[in-house]
Amino acid sequence: MTHSFATLSARLSGALLTALSTIALQAQAQTQTPPPSETASSPVQLETVSMTLQRDGSLIPYGKMNEILGLMQKHGEGQFFMEFKISFKDGKPAGFTPKLALQHNEGNVAIPLSEDGTFRLPVLPAELGKDADLARNWKRGSASLMATLRLSTPAEQLTMGQVRRIARLAHKLRSELLPWYLRPMFPQFEGVRICSSKPAWELEWREKGQLLGLPLTADPQDRDPDAVKGQPPRSCTSLTGQESWPDEARLISPAGSRLSVKGLGSK
Repeated sequence: MTHSFATLSARLSGALLTALSTIALQAQAQTQTPPPSETASSPVQLETVSMTLQRDGSLIPYGKMNEILGLMQKHGEGQFFMEFKISFKDGKPAGFTPKLALQHNEGNVAIPLSEDGTFRLPVLPAELGKDADLARNWKRGSASLMATLRLSTPAEQLTMGQVRRIARLAHKLRSELLPWYLRPMFPQFEGVRICSSKPAWELEWREKGQLLGLPLTADPQDRDPDAVKGQPPRSCTSLTGQESWPDEARLISPAGSRLSVKGLGSK
């Protein structure tokens, strides 16, 4: 999703914090099965690492982000997730390893970053989330964060029936389940965007025993949310769910195709 409502591009600007805080980052808990005598509420032992980061509330309005992530988790039927990405304005400095953590009133949580700078954010209890902020180790103003609303359905499992289910759910989330102040952070659904290495898509279904196939065309104005500066973007097409093709029509697409939500008016 590349849209002013669903794509959050925080410009790392605001009052400069003069104090550096040393925080303990929590690593992933060891996945050990507790003995029968322990209860599910037993404290989990975490490995800690000390690192100097700067708390930066301008990165993401985390209270609202935590709220919308929680509502998506509760009402989204597992269909949606938000993927974030760090983008350095002049390219990541050689030898530099970006670090990110989530600070809240009761501790700190390490945010694992993938090689391409993408990550996902945890959902905190409401009382912790409202005062939480991200902390980073890069220079203020040298990078920005972008969010893309992804779909958990793999491209190879997408059908027209699933597109229509996603459309109904997205409309319900935005118009009925999200409070008004969170709606700008969730796109007004226009379609399921499919982006691939080459424009070779087809819908396939059977009708009266005959296998039918319908090629899909690329939309040159539909921008790839995974485009990398200096590299040619992938081709994209979209399905709105309003097409006349049957629910059983299945998407055939190149390997590595990715799905995202296309918001109204986005490119």
